[in-house]
Amino acid sequence: MDDLTSSFPIINNRYQIHSTIASGGMAVIYLAQDLLLERRVALKILRRDFSDNQDFQNRFRAEARASARLSHPNIVTTYDFGYDADRLYIVFELVQGKDLKQILTDSPLLPAAQALDYLHQAGKGLGYAHDNGIVHCDVKPQNMLVSDANILKVTDFGIARAMDSISRDERYDVVWGSPYYLSPEQARGLPPSPSTDVYSLGVIAYQMLTGKLPFDAEDSIELARKHREDVPQAPKQVNPVISDELNAFILKAMQKKPEDRFADGNHFVKALDAIESPIIPEVEPEKSQNRPIKAEKEVKNKPAKAKVGQPLVEESTPRDRYNWRTILLSLLALILAGGLIPFWIYVLFTLNK
Repeated sequence: MDDLTSSFPIINNRYQIHSTIASGGMAVIYLAQDLLLERRVALKILRRDFSDNQDFQNRFRAEARASARLSHPNIVTTYDFGYDADRLYIVFELVQGKDLKQILTDSPLLPAAQALDYLHQAGKGLGYAHDNGIVHCDVKPQNMLVSDANILKVTDFGIARAMDSISRDERYDVVWGSPYYLSPEQARGLPPSPSTDVYSLGVIAYQMLTGKLPFDAEDSIELARKHREDVPQAPKQVNPVISDELNAFILKAMQKKPEDRFADGNHFVKALDAIESPIIPEVEPEKSQNRPIKAEKEVKNKPAKAKVGQPLVEESTPRDRYNWRTILLSLLALILAGGLIPFWIYVLFTLNK
């Protein structure tokens, strides 16, 4: 039995299990209370049927060592590692929230700003791992936890590799990793590199911004072939609001050859931050037609701008300089006044006689 919640056991006289958080093929993750430090933690325990297998024990220890070397806001922190009751366990920080897979299940097509924020955080976390000589090798939405405060943290370094242990001549008969996010070199059984994680990030970017995966098939063998050989449909063809810049960025991250992609997570983030217009702004036809008229009215009401070296003077029009109606009325008044002058002279002479 791998369900340890019924009796609320205490692991290593310190971690009291309360409930199950997640269950995977290799291990079960529990919500537990650290009785010593009085805090809640995530407790990952290797399944019993794998606990006697030396290969799985080695992988579990490798995960603990790899994740313990990394301390970054976008990577889940490792607190402890141990062995109790014939079971290996790892203690992680507890992230209150959802994994990215659940978020994409609830909303397959994410707003561009949200998707780019997640990619930025994931790239920063993986870039830090790459700087410290670790390749994750299993980047997928299930391994990205998003907290209630919208902080993304990369987790599960179960098949991570230390770069200094990777040989260029390595070949594998068994391929580890999720088939939907598998890099072409992994699908060929070739050694991984930081750009391996970049490819998987590119697949996630494609998924978040188009609402669909670039490749799909009924079995993992066909999926692996597509990652090796097929060219994905351009993201912009699936979602037309994606800008040319963002379209090119995603396709570069998903290049078949590792050397044609971004070198690592940090280069991925740098290129992402350089994108000025991730999406094409939507314009309603009616608003587009009215906009020039409104702008023309605004221009008429604004004073003319001065050229360099000239004072700002409002340019007058001929109508402003000569008001012909006023001039005509003035002339008429003068004519009338001039016609009455002889009459008043006659009146004055008559009265003086």
